[in-house]
Amino acid sequence: MEPYSALLERAREKLPPVQTGGERFQVPDPDIMTDGKNTVIRNFQEICGVLRRDPDHVIGYLAKEFGCPGVLDLPRATLKSRLAKDAIAQRIREYTAKYVICSECKRPDTHLVKDGRLTLLVCEACGAQRPVTVRRVITPEKPRAPVVVGEVYRVTIEDVGRRGDGVAKKEGFVIFVTGATQRGTTVNAKITKVLGNNAYAVVQP
Repeated sequence: MEPYSALLERAREKLPPVQTGGERFQVPDPDIMTDGKNTVIRNFQEICGVLRRDPDHVIGYLAKEFGCPGVLDLPRATLKSRLAKDAIAQRIREYTAKYVICSECKRPDTHLVKDGRLTLLVCEACGAQRPVTVRRVITPEKPRAPVVVGEVYRVTIEDVGRRGDGVAKKEGFVIFVTGATQRGTTVNAKITKVLGNNAYAVVQP
């Protein structure tokens, strides 16, 4: 029977070559932009490229850590909360330590492998393996419209749009009412279409 050292050497010879190019591993600092109550990471795809990880996996981790929805719009990603750059950079460092860096040889030359219900971090440099927990992406829930197509609602015209349609609101939802041209009047509005946060209606007798 061969000694353990010989078996280990043979196993290492079967590993794929690691292409590091001799460059120092360095994750880019997140390029942050605040958009209202949202935080946009403008260089998110570049960060994921350096980490060699699926953007869905990375945004899922960040969304879970910050307790807010995360949305991909590559090359950018958006977290639905106002967050500081330092806090995001810290979470990316924690992600790197957990999901990228080998705990044995400390190299970043790793990949994730699914093994049944487990996800393993496999090092391409030394062959070490360890289980990790995969985060799921949190997707934002679409706001439920307070109006339904085909139904008639009693609304007050608060303003008149450029096209002459009346503008009303119901629970913060904007309704454009064709045939309503006077501010302050109350009309019966039959909903004809719902798009995003807006609805369209026509005046009913």
